[in-house]
Amino acid sequence: MKRITFFIASILCLTACNNDINGPIGDYPVDTEGRIELRMPDATTVGVYSNATQSECMIDSVWVLEFHPTTGVLLNSDHVGGSKIMGNGQAVQLLPQLSFKPTIGNRIVCIANTNSGVNPAGVTISTINDKFKLNTDNYYIVGEYLPMYGETVLSSSYMCEMTREVAKVQVQMGESVSDVTGAFTAENVSYAIYNIAKYGYVQPYNGEGYASGPGYVLTYNTFRLLQKAGATDQEKCLYLHEYKSSTRILGLGTGNGISIGDDVFSANRQHIILYRAVNATDTFYYRLDFYDPSTGKYLDTKRNHHYLFTINRVGSEGYKNLNGAQNNPGSNIEYTVTISDGARHISSNGQYAIVTSVDTAKISSSVTSQNIAKIRYQLGAGMPALTAVTYSAVAAGPGLTLNSPTTLMAANTNVDVNITADATFTAGTTGTITFTLGNVKHVLYVKRQ
Repeated sequence: MKRITFFIASILCLTACNNDINGPIGDYPVDTEGRIELRMPDATTVGVYSNATQSECMIDSVWVLEFHPTTGVLLNSDHVGGSKIMGNGQAVQLLPQLSFKPTIGNRIVCIANTNSGVNPAGVTISTINDKFKLNTDNYYIVGEYLPMYGETVLSSSYMCEMTREVAKVQVQMGESVSDVTGAFTAENVSYAIYNIAKYGYVQPYNGEGYASGPGYVLTYNTFRLLQKAGATDQEKCLYLHEYKSSTRILGLGTGNGISIGDDVFSANRQHIILYRAVNATDTFYYRLDFYDPSTGKYLDTKRNHHYLFTINRVGSEGYKNLNGAQNNPGSNIEYTVTISDGARHISSNGQYAIVTSVDTAKISSSVTSQNIAKIRYQLGAGMPALTAVTYSAVAAGPGLTLNSPTTLMAANTNVDVNITADATFTAGTTGTITFTLGNVKHVLYVKRQ
């Protein structure tokens, strides 16, 4: 079969991935013609800014599927192993030549890190989750390949946005923790997560991507707080299948659990139990919920989100047994796990960040002037307002002009990004708007469909 040069570049999620590509892949040449970009948007931040590790960027294998744009019938497919991917584990990756040349206007689906031995014959766009099953693990740890999914109607820009199916969960001590026990430290506290989803779907399910479950319990001594000296990466982080945990609890109802109001406490909700070991036989227990006190509502566990629990105050001793902690809200400990307002694209220096509501703003063929996104700069915990930093914004692309904002907005305040795109910014064209604030540089992509 004639092989046609066709490259895929992937800009992986979370801002710290290295974007260098080092060396060729075997005998495959490097060519820029017909290149598809797989953009994996930054994980929506919960509490802090998130940085990707190489492990979170690794691909074991990826399926590239081409479907008819209206019937959803599979036209072509190819499977690429991780050893043939240039820059695997970095922010930009290139696939080697595929066995087919995708046609402009067809729907392209890229599926990474699922059951690689599947034969995709007969699959349609609506039966992907039936054919491409995730690994049977109830959760993932650092070093395991994370399932990813991307879908796009192919245009001349060859771009496909990829998203991880899992949510990242970590627990840490705050900067200055008020502790009435005098003995609550990262050295003697470990934790488990209870009532998580059993399964997941690689393709967003019913527009939301929530999985079946819950029902699984982790071993408590597996996971440690971020500050624990000598703890391995596997002990400090885990990845859960996304789940509608705001309104579903463990029970004998349907495969998705029993329905519950999103503001109602239940011992059977997905939750974390902290274990503070006093000695070999004496342990105290504390409960943390996926809960936003600013809204009084429980949180869903969403794909490509990062949930960082920060312990701020230990107000009393923990419960003497596990049941006591599980059957009551965590009133003896204060912690934060606040979700941002839909922001998906973040660039940060650890002190402040530039945040946009989307990674890529897509405009229709008729648009000449439009608000395409929200932007703000966001301060880290305890950081003062910015008064003497350089701010600039530059648009690049034929016929693309940035109208606003051109001056520094107030901290933590969303403002509209307004652009003008004239006739020379044609269909399939992608431009960029680069925002610079001090030493933080943030790029928003603009694409004419």
